[in-house]
Amino acid sequence: MLIIYAHPNKTGNCGEILKNVIEELNQQKVSFKLIDLYEINYDPILNNSELYSAGNHEISEQNKLFQKQILENNKFIFIYPTWWNNMPAILKGFIDRVFTSNFGFKYVRGIPCGLLNGRALVFTSTGASKFLYYIFLGGRSLKILTKDSLKFCGLKTKGYVIGKATELDEKQKIKIKKIVKNGLKFLS
Repeated sequence: MLIIYAHPNKTGNCGEILKNVIEELNQQKVSFKLIDLYEINYDPILNNSELYSAGNHEISEQNKLFQKQILENNKFIFIYPTWWNNMPAILKGFIDRVFTSNFGFKYVRGIPCGLLNGRALVFTSTGASKFLYYIFLGGRSLKILTKDSLKFCGLKTKGYVIGKATELDEKQKIKIKKIVKNGLKFLS
């Protein structure tokens, strides 16, 4: 199992999600690898040498390693905050630079075809209530990653939103624990 964590802080709501995921996986004796994008200071900038549209196709050694790890796994967990109704730029850059054409997907007669197999569980946090997140924002942040990116690459996805994530009190910790426990069933 591969966990991709995209938040600079581990003491807030996303950090609590990560802590609960790790505790549950350890309890279930499930081995996993964690890629903490901020901790490794991941460079999200897509360079001209990586652009397929420019006729290039360079992939850095770091991103080749991530692709290898993705191919070695079939279960993934993504954890990130919703900022400006989207994922953080560091995670978007990771998707851009790692889930490349002819790795994550390819076009067959102009139709996109996902090349990856497995399941991806996605957790995001937002300051808005869950109700407002879906009614006024359309759940866009979650859809961009689950449907527009990961499902496009062939993965089955399920996403969870942690609303009202402006504070982390005991009530919020209990809610997160319950959501994580329930969400992990998708990967069983």
